[in-house]
Amino acid sequence: MIKNKMFWYGNMAFAVLGWIFFFYGLVFTIESQTWKTLWWMVVLLWGIGHPLEMMFSLPVGKKAGLSLERTIVKTMIFGIMWWIPLKLNVFDE
Repeated sequence: MIKNKMFWYGNMAFAVLGWIFFFYGLVFTIESQTWKTLWWMVVLLWGIGHPLEMMFSLPVGKKAGLSLERTIVKTMIFGIMWWIPLKLNVFDE
């Protein structure tokens, strides 16, 4: 499964849904305490996690011949769901 492109694309789609949820919470008031807590968890995990991932994703992107900008953007959008399969040669970038 870890070498399956569809597995990683599915996870990347989930990451995009997470960003939609993030921006929704910025624009609209979330009334439910459960959803509000989940929104804050996403903000904290992604706000801290994605920048920290740069120390791992930048060498992977460089080795794959990708520009610094592309590596940063993809890491910030998709996180480990992008650079791990790239490192495992699942994606052809």
